[in-house]
Amino acid sequence: MRPPRIVKILNVEPFKITTLWTNGDVRVNDFAEKLELFSNNERLKLLTNFKEFSQVEVNEGDTLSWKNLQSHNTIGRMLPISFDPDVLFDESMVVESPPIIEIDSRKEFTQSDYALRNGLSPSKVRTWVKRGKLKSRYVPHLGITLVVT
Repeated sequence: MRPPRIVKILNVEPFKITTLWTNGDVRVNDFAEKLELFSNNERLKLLTNFKEFSQVEVNEGDTLSWKNLQSHNTIGRMLPISFDPDVLFDESMVVESPPIIEIDSRKEFTQSDYALRNGLSPSKVRTWVKRGKLKSRYVPHLGITLVVT
């Protein structure tokens, strides 16, 4: 089973990011304690500016990413700054009383979206759901249904 990944950013406040994860958790990452580390790192320095920090997005790897801040990877390609999703999950805290959020599940969590994220055809996903190979999980406090493997 694939470890949890970020589905959606729910809230960004000064150096805290609240996210929805594929396992249904709403979690908060507090980057305030990392600001000193960021300020001492040339490629992360701009994250200490909240205007730059607040431009965070969820990238194709289902993790936090800043397209406005790029650095060279090991082969010299420029890539947006991002963090390992496993580390983000481990360092985050579950929100006990998650906020009430309106999410249109028809747009955000369709079988086609699931297929696209996992390199499958939508018809294969529909077949797997019908045959019980893919399970759905209702998240009552968010009012959404997630496809889980």
